[in-house]
Amino acid sequence: MTSDIQSLKITLRQWTLLSGVLQIIVGCSVGFIPPTGVSWFRGIVMAHIEFTANGVLMIVLGLLVRDLVLNATALKVWFATLQIGTWTNGIAGVVAAFSGASSKLIPTLNEKFPPPNGTDNPLVSGVLQLCSITIMIALLLTAYGLYRSMRVSK
Repeated sequence: MTSDIQSLKITLRQWTLLSGVLQIIVGCSVGFIPPTGVSWFRGIVMAHIEFTANGVLMIVLGLLVRDLVLNATALKVWFATLQIGTWTNGIAGVVAAFSGASSKLIPTLNEKFPPPNGTDNPLVSGVLQLCSITIMIALLLTAYGLYRSMRVSK
């Protein structure tokens, strides 16, 4: 059983690290989109920041997989929620950029950089809500797995 968990951790670590690097590449790539290429350029700036920051987050969490004391199901949920949460954050910015509409969930951004097509795009809001819930699940599982690791090592 222990070797199965260790094998799963190795696999998840490799995929998480690769996905994190790919997310940073996507973040840098969307940064090349010119302001004239989208309806709301601030959405691309948002996507650039979110993809790159979440790529770094994913790499850091990938490096912690070995230390997480979680069962196989929890590790798989951790991986899935981390992937969904980090990728959807940047996707929300891309959708907002091309649609020219954002979400009421980001009022400060809307106030400083008003999108031309409004602030109530249900797709952007839905993607941001999915992002928030899944990233929180992944972070809570990470904290729980690290806490259990501290208790085991005593």
